[in-house]
Amino acid sequence: MSSDEIAISVNHVTKTYQLYDKPSHRLWQALWRGKRKYYQEFTAVSDINFSLKKGEVLGVVGVNGAGKSTLLQLIAGTLEPSSGSLKTHGRIAALLELGSGFNLEFTGRENIYLNAATLGLQKAEIDQRIDEIIHFADIGMHIDQPVKTYSSGMHMRLAFSIATSVDPDILIIDEALSVGDGAFARRSFDRIMKIRDRGATVLFCSHTLFHVDVFCNRALWIHHGRVQQLGPVAQVVPRYQEFLDGLTDPIPANTAASTAPPPSQALPAAEALPAEVGPDPAAPPALSPPTPSPPTGHARIESVTVKLDDRIGPDLMGIAGVSKLNMCIQFRSDPAQPAPSAALVLSSESGRILATHIACTQGIEFVRDAQGNGRAEICIDKIPFNKGRFRVGAYLMCEKGIHVYQWIDPVSYIQLDHNGKDQGYFLLDGHWTSGT
Repeated sequence: MSSDEIAISVNHVTKTYQLYDKPSHRLWQALWRGKRKYYQEFTAVSDINFSLKKGEVLGVVGVNGAGKSTLLQLIAGTLEPSSGSLKTHGRIAALLELGSGFNLEFTGRENIYLNAATLGLQKAEIDQRIDEIIHFADIGMHIDQPVKTYSSGMHMRLAFSIATSVDPDILIIDEALSVGDGAFARRSFDRIMKIRDRGATVLFCSHTLFHVDVFCNRALWIHHGRVQQLGPVAQVVPRYQEFLDGLTDPIPANTAASTAPPPSQALPAAEALPAEVGPDPAAPPALSPPTPSPPTGHARIESVTVKLDDRIGPDLMGIAGVSKLNMCIQFRSDPAQPAPSAALVLSSESGRILATHIACTQGIEFVRDAQGNGRAEICIDKIPFNKGRFRVGAYLMCEKGIHVYQWIDPVSYIQLDHNGKDQGYFLLDGHWTSGT
């Protein structure tokens, strides 16, 4: 690999911190000039070694505390390694702690100039881009107010808009693939995808293995600060998932929606209805509830129905390899946006995804009315699972099947029985033969 192809080179990098039990121990350490040791050492990352070509997308995975964020900060230049060396080629934009570099006394406009300058833009370049930065952040007249008056969402949107408007050669993302409310999350995701598609080198850290799978071509698994595996996504992610499955306290399912915001309105349980009575003549006339407006730039689940054979409910019984599963999602979306896609996700009780069915992979485009209302329905004629208890999840996604607007998982549980002796999650459709 020639040096001209290298965007990031990490050579045996280690980062060690000195941990003191008391503030006074720092003073004693300085006075003794290393003759005595008043601290304990903590190694956040140890002997990390890899290179990344221009245009590659590397997913960094690992449990909390594995050293992922430390590694990204080292590459971004906000931390210095204790040993080893790093080299980067090109302009870097890092989505780490969004807005951490803001001066709270400055206005949003002033912070644009300040932050964009630290990312390498000249004033003339910022002048050319400032209107687009302000428009994308969508904070209106507040742009000329001190940042200390901003809500957390406004703060986040402005920081994201600045960081992604500098045409970076290297983009570093730490769990910030989609930020803000539903509409802004969609726009932020689309922008990052465009940066990737135009050839930028991307480091992407996420607990959402679905996003790592669809977004990256290589993966780096870190545990206790050390590299466990580095290679193609198809090799690393399954090994990491097996590791997660073996933990005593398993991490929630790493699905397309594991880091998406929870439903804006949880589906209510069935309520007991009062006995039917006649109208109260003294009661005022009933008012029709106003029709809710479509979500701008977003989509949401209105209701989900799960049916196993002829039964509907939150806990259903069926027969493995025989029972028919049906799921119907009623949704409401912005009619100005492409129609959303949907997914059925079947998981084990512990949360490991066993099977998915995403509508857009079949080229299906859902029909909607003028207000953006639509229905997505899927039918699995014979569930190919073996005996066991499984959970059913409903996901509403963008038309590409990547960004998740909303998810409800589980919607229902299904319990499947089977009289055979076969083991495992699935029933295999095969035939034995005999011969000499």
